[in-house]
Amino acid sequence: MSWFDCKITYEKEVNQSGKMRKVSESYLVDAETFTDAEARMAEEMGSRGSYIMDSVRKIRLYELFLDEKSERYYKSKVGFITLDEKAGVEKRKYVQMIVQADDIDEALQNIHKGMKDTLGDYEVVSITETAYMDVFKYQIKTGEE
Repeated sequence: MSWFDCKITYEKEVNQSGKMRKVSESYLVDAETFTDAEARMAEEMGSRGSYIMDSVRKIRLYELFLDEKSERYYKSKVGFITLDEKAGVEKRKYVQMIVQADDIDEALQNIHKGMKDTLGDYEVVSITETAYMDVFKYQIKTGEE
């Protein structure tokens, strides 16, 4: 599976008066192909009425640490530290992770919690809040629906 950053625009009711406003939202979707990502978004957005798919972009993620009670998503850059024995220097391989948390401090804690069984050394280089409204993980359909 791959992860896709999907951006959509649709009309949303902004208050009790029924006033509608165009909003743009980003979602993270677990899918096999671009076409699959678009189909999954259509399935998830079906109840919201018409929308425009602004973009679908494949992104590389090393890991996701999801916490169902939090509503914010943070992108983290993590460097794995290895030793090049021939050259005698430390090397770093940088990866992206998405972590769900209420704030940056909790995001850092959740990364460390998720990485506790990692054998190698790592350092969290950066954490920034994303615009993701939700993450749609791939779900295998059962015949009971």
